Amino acid sequence: MSGSPLRHRIGQRQPIGLFWMALGSPAVIELAAAANPDAIVVDAQHGLWDRATLEQAVGVAAKSAPVLVRVAENSTLAIGQALDAGAEGVIVPLIETDEEAAAAVAAARFPPEGTRSGGGVRPLGGDFGQYYLEAIRRTVVGVMIETVRGVRNAAAIANTPGVDFVLIGTGDLAISLGGFPHVDARHGEACKAILQACQEAGVACGIYTGNADAAVARRGEGYPIVVVANDIDIVAGGFARAMKTFAGETQSPKSAVKNATAPVGYLAKDEEDDDVSDLLMKFASFIADGRIRVVDLTQTLKPSTPVIQLPPPLANSDPFRISEISRYDERGPAWYWNNIACGEHTGTHFDAPAHWVTGQHYPDGFTDTVSVQRFIAPAVVIDCSKEAAADEKFLIEPSHIEAWEARHGRIPDGAWVLMRTDWSKREDPAKFLNMKDDGPHVPGPSAAAVRFLVQQRSVNGWGVEAVGTDAGQAFAFEPAFPAHHLMHGANKFGLASLCNLDQLPPTGAILITAPLKIEKGSGSPLRVLALVPA
Repeated sequence: MSGSPLRHRIGQRQPIGLFWMALGSPAVIELAAAANPDAIVVDAQHGLWDRATLEQAVGVAAKSAPVLVRVAENSTLAIGQALDAGAEGVIVPLIETDEEAAAAVAAARFPPEGTRSGGGVRPLGGDFGQYYLEAIRRTVVGVMIETVRGVRNAAAIANTPGVDFVLIGTGDLAISLGGFPHVDARHGEACKAILQACQEAGVACGIYTGNADAAVARRGEGYPIVVVANDIDIVAGGFARAMKTFAGETQSPKSAVKNATAPVGYLAKDEEDDDVSDLLMKFASFIADGRIRVVDLTQTLKPSTPVIQLPPPLANSDPFRISEISRYDERGPAWYWNNIACGEHTGTHFDAPAHWVTGQHYPDGFTDTVSVQRFIAPAVVIDCSKEAAADEKFLIEPSHIEAWEARHGRIPDGAWVLMRTDWSKREDPAKFLNMKDDGPHVPGPSAAAVRFLVQQRSVNGWGVEAVGTDAGQAFAFEPAFPAHHLMHGANKFGLASLCNLDQLPPTGAILITAPLKIEKGSGSPLRVLALVPA
C-alpha cells in the first residue's frame, strides 16, 4: 500500500487493486488486510454488515489499508454513517444521472462543499478539527454505473464535480441489458462507452472483476481500478478446490482461462470443459433424427394477411402485395421470382425496441443492430385459450402469471413469454381483427402484467397470436399500449401473429426469431421456429 492518500492515487490514475468484502466478518477482513491490498471495499449493499460489524471492520482494516464502503443506497444517512465509521470513502450504487451523482458527492462532503453532518464515534473520539481538515482532503467518492440509463448518462455522471471515480457494476449492468445470465457483445460495448466517457472527463474508471486474472486483463484494457479478490469466492472457492484436490480432480486449463476472462466477475465459476463442437454436432443430429422437433410458429404471408388498422388521421401500413416478375417464360425462361411489398409489421413479425417512442434511444434497438445472440432464447407458453374463448377481451394479469409459475416454476431469465389464445385459428381476417364499435375485441396483457414481466422478471420479450402484441382495448390503458410502451422502453422485443402455440410445451422450447436485417428497421416479418423435445 502506498503512503499517498488513496484519493491522490486515484486522481493520478495509479493502479488500484481492491479486495471486496461481503461476508460480514471482521476476522476475514483482518486476514485480507494482511495481504496489503491497495484498498478494501466493505459491501454494505449486498453484504452481511450491520452498523456494529461495519465499525469493527473499518477499525481492523484501516490499520493496513484504506477502506471504502459500498453503501446500501444513495442517501445522506447511509453515506454519513459509513464515513462516521472511519471509512476513507464511499462507493454509491445505481447512479443513473448527474443529479444523483451530485447528491452523493454532497452527502459525503462537509459544508460548505456539501451537507454531511459532523459526528461519529471515531471522528469525535479524537481531534475532530483535525479529522475535519483531513476529510476535506482525503474523502473519496466513487459512483457506480450499472444500468442502461446510467450508460446513456455516463458522460454527465463522469463530469460531475467531486466524483473521484466511476465503478462499473458488471453484474447489474448485464441484468439491465437483458438476456441475463447470457452476456453478449452489448455488455462489452457498454463498458467501453463508460470507460471512454471517464477518460474524456479525466476521471478514473474502475470495473468489478471477480478474480486476479480478470483484474489483470481489465487493467490492461485501461481500467486503473479493479477488484482483485472477493471474500465469497475466496472462501467458497478455497473449500471447493480443497475438496477437488482431495478427490483427485483439477480444473482444466481451458476452464481456468474462461473463468479468468468472463465479462461479469461473479459469473466466473468452475464449469465443465464441454466440447462445444461435439455439442453442436449432436444438436444437428438430434434435429435430423427427430429427437428435437421443429415447430413453425409462422403465418403464411399472402395478400389477405390481416394488417392492424389505425383510425384516421393516423397513417396505416400497406397490405402485403406480391407480383410476378417471371415464371419460366419469355420474361425469364429458367427461373421464377416475384416482387413483394409490405410494411415491417405485417403477418408474423418482430417488434424491435425502436418500434416505439420509449425505445427509440437504444443504439441496439433496430433490426440491424440487435445483438444476434438474443434471437435464440428459451420460451414459456401461458395457455389462456379457454379464457379467450369465453371472453374476447380477456386480459392476462400478474395473478395468472404467478399461478402459471406455481405450476411450472419461475420464468427463466432471458425467456420469451408467449400468450396462447388460439386466436390464430380465426381464418377469416375480419374475425381475426375483430373490430367493434368501441375498437378491437382482442385478448392480451394488462398494463400490470407487462409491468410485472419487465420489472420483476428479466424476459427477452412478449409474443401473442393476435395482430399486435397489445390487447385490442389497450389504447385506453395507462400507459396506452403497455406491451409496446413498457416492453420496448426496457429494450425488449415483441412477436405478433404467431400460430401453433398449442404444439409447444409450457416450458422447454427454444425460439429462433431472426428478423430481416433492415437498416434502422423497426421490425420485420420473420419465420419463427420453435425447437422442442420430440
